[in-house]
Amino acid sequence: MPELPEVETVRSVLAREVITKKIKLVHVTDGRAVRRHKNAKDFRDELEGRTIKSVERLGKNIVVGLDSGRHLVIHLGMTGQVLRAKNAKEPKPKHTHVVITFTSGEELRYVDQRTFGELYVSTPPAEGEEVEVSKFARLSIGGDGLELRRQVPELAHLGIDPFEDQVGWDRFAAVLRSRTLALKTLLTDQDIVSGIGNIYADEILFSAGLMYDRVSESLSTIEIRRLHRTIPEVLTEAIKHGGTTLSDEMFVNPDGEMGTYQELLQVHTREGLPCYQCRSPVAKVVFHQRATYFCAKCQG
Repeated sequence: MPELPEVETVRSVLAREVITKKIKLVHVTDGRAVRRHKNAKDFRDELEGRTIKSVERLGKNIVVGLDSGRHLVIHLGMTGQVLRAKNAKEPKPKHTHVVITFTSGEELRYVDQRTFGELYVSTPPAEGEEVEVSKFARLSIGGDGLELRRQVPELAHLGIDPFEDQVGWDRFAAVLRSRTLALKTLLTDQDIVSGIGNIYADEILFSAGLMYDRVSESLSTIEIRRLHRTIPEVLTEAIKHGGTTLSDEMFVNPDGEMGTYQELLQVHTREGLPCYQCRSPVAKVVFHQRATYFCAKCQG
């Protein structure tokens, strides 16, 4: 499933290529991709004739600002892809469910083999209507996350975004010490921390020297500060390398290019291979129905 680095990689390409472009036509071939709307026509009517003003990200969601004041939200689910095409003559991949055509003739195509992802246009709250934002996100003292949640109520529940919310280690400590969750469970709970999934939870915990099943409230101050520092470090490095494309090759950016961070993974998918730090074999367990990779020596 695309996680924060992959979604940010897609967002950065879209921000560079589609801002100021006007949408001419929208074609939907599978209504499941726009299932929040009563029908495909309702989705099309929200987009056709609109100009793209911004492209942002919150958690695993791409948030496209429109000149109508509304937002197109794209969630890639497990196998979703957003691909660019210079024109309609370029062959469409199998499982292309939504095509957005700009007045320039270029297209954005939403491709999703399993259709767990979705696109929808969010209606902003009425004037004076208060949006109840996640109590964890409210710990933020800066960043664009809070305002984006208020503009897109469907995302208001999302927990702390490691980049869009500014939460110091002391406030992060309050979150950890208020929960009795295993660290991997906490990091991948989108209502607590948004954007991290299976791959980067393993990588973050390895880099922080913490076991996946440590209870969050048991961490010392030093361990909390180390984890708080490690989260953006790992995610930033993954973004620099265009995200992770695993052996299924499901993740590509809008230009069809794969990420390269898989070449730098320390533990994820490396079962039985020597740890780069201590040479002990990397272990794998199934934890809460997720494949989890770790080094027992480095994280013990």
